[in-house]
Amino acid sequence: MADELAYLTATDVLARFADRSLSPVEFVEALIERAVRINPPINALTDCYFDEARALAGEAERRLRDPASRRPLEGVPVLVKDAQRVKDKRTTQGSLVFKDHVDDHSDPMIERLQAAGAIILARTAVPEFCLSGVCHSRLFGVTRNPWNLDYGPGGSSGGSGAALAAGLAPLATGT
Repeated sequence: MADELAYLTATDVLARFADRSLSPVEFVEALIERAVRINPPINALTDCYFDEARALAGEAERRLRDPASRRPLEGVPVLVKDAQRVKDKRTTQGSLVFKDHVDDHSDPMIERLQAAGAIILARTAVPEFCLSGVCHSRLFGVTRNPWNLDYGPGGSSGGSGAALAAGLAPLATGT
């Protein structure tokens, strides 16, 4: 099932949630299964929040039953670049210097995504301080192009690009 759902757009996901042919719980589980299977050689995802995403998917499923409580991105999984702050999560910017840094607040974009109902599934890899044309850091290693592992996906938002190309989520942040 994970492979059938891998390349749905966020618009398609929301339509499937609305017509109840797909639930947020099913979709999150399918993406987690795919990430566990597909991510290791690509190395696009760094910190994963799978248990939290499962819980939030359950909440989204309940909200979707009540049109009055539905939000614009209710239940849609999103991957967040490891340069954008998420409250109570670490933001490393791909650097050993920040390997243990946990943020006390979220960036406005993250706050807005969460307020709209998006579910943060995982972090995506970046080169150290996002300052390279290739996605490699001493903290997380090399990120590879999922279509040809001999190549990279590019620099700053390389983890997000590789993750989207691999069908690990319908949305990812970048800069």
